[in-house]
Amino acid sequence: MNNSAIFHLIGLAVTLSLCACGDKPAEQAVDAPEPPPAAELVTTVPVSGEPRELTAEEQKQMIDGVMQARAKQQAEGLGSGSVKVNGAWHYTGYSHLSPDPAAAIEARLIAVDVTVSGHTPFFDIDDIEVIDGITMISYGSDPHAEFLNGEGGALAAGELPPTAPSEVRLLLIYAFPKNTASFHLYYWGKQLTVNPVMIGQSGLALPYPASE
Repeated sequence: MNNSAIFHLIGLAVTLSLCACGDKPAEQAVDAPEPPPAAELVTTVPVSGEPRELTAEEQKQMIDGVMQARAKQQAEGLGSGSVKVNGAWHYTGYSHLSPDPAAAIEARLIAVDVTVSGHTPFFDIDDIEVIDGITMISYGSDPHAEFLNGEGGALAAGELPPTAPSEVRLLLIYAFPKNTASFHLYYWGKQLTVNPVMIGQSGLALPYPASE
């Protein structure tokens, strides 16, 4: 087990209490392609020339194989590409995440502006993990992610982000300990930041949706 996996296990219990999350926007198309539903994997195999349905165990093995292949694709999704941190700050704008006021460790939202380049279509933004820059405790992945334009602003209405392997800029929002001043980013055990990134005071804030 590598160090990142250990850090992830140590921080898991803390992560669960840091953030009370709502539903993600339905149109946040940032994940790698989904594997086919289990029902589509049920097939028949010939036995002595006669087809038969797969047994429950055979179906499970097939589904497990698809999921393992998916995980491998995601783990290798960055390929020879890179993730560059353009800046980070205490976040005060709109997000579907919100700190849990009852958490054992007081939390805040932080925003991280990153540029991803050279990645594959299987790179999964949800798997970018934020880790304490000093203690190296993990505070989880699954950020609130929004695409940005090349200058670091919000995309214009109708503007589509580039696709892999073209360079893409993103705003990642995490729940993170209030008294922690720096962080690292990891992706499937790979450290993306050479040095701890300091968290600034302010930056881009997404507008709140208009009330109906």
